[in-house]
Amino acid sequence: MQINLRHDPERSLPVPHVERSEDERALWARETAYAYAAREGFDDATAERITAALNDIAGATGDDHRNLLLVGADGRVLAPFTVFAASEPLAEPEQAAFLWSASALLPPTTEVVESAQLGAGISVTLLERHGDHDYGFRRWLFVGQNATLGAVLGPVAPYGLAFVEGVAGGILHDSVLEGFLPSEDRTRVEALDAAVVRAGEDWPL
Repeated sequence: MQINLRHDPERSLPVPHVERSEDERALWARETAYAYAAREGFDDATAERITAALNDIAGATGDDHRNLLLVGADGRVLAPFTVFAASEPLAEPEQAAFLWSASALLPPTTEVVESAQLGAGISVTLLERHGDHDYGFRRWLFVGQNATLGAVLGPVAPYGLAFVEGVAGGILHDSVLEGFLPSEDRTRVEALDAAVVRAGEDWPL
């Protein structure tokens, strides 16, 4: 299924999913990063950081997903954003496996979100530990009548999520998965949202 992502070119850089050699990827990443940095008025150090990030992301492309690099806080925050598509609805255990993480340090926070083309979905924000580092992640899931679209923002420094999650949400709100039929039943989305006890909700009054 074709994923068409509508993005803000001032805050995000799409990574083509064509296969390239290592040298071709490195050249593309450098040219793209420096052209972007010149447009936005960023210095060479920021351009080099963007080059490295683009090169890493370009090595993990595929036909069933699309990758972008999101840029926030005047180039100080860089975050990979990956959008996946499956040509069938995910079963409930698969939904849970995608949204939750055994590496989470704190209970997740959830939010019911709306997309112009994908209908209602669920978004989960997590703080995860991988090795000796802590990272912020945000995941989105839209399960339609005939297909599923999921997205992952991160890894990014935990403070950095605030600078890029709005960009990611805007991309999903306006993007299209061709042939996707949104579900009219919000029961599962609301159940996933209700599965998390938010801080303070169970405090005695």
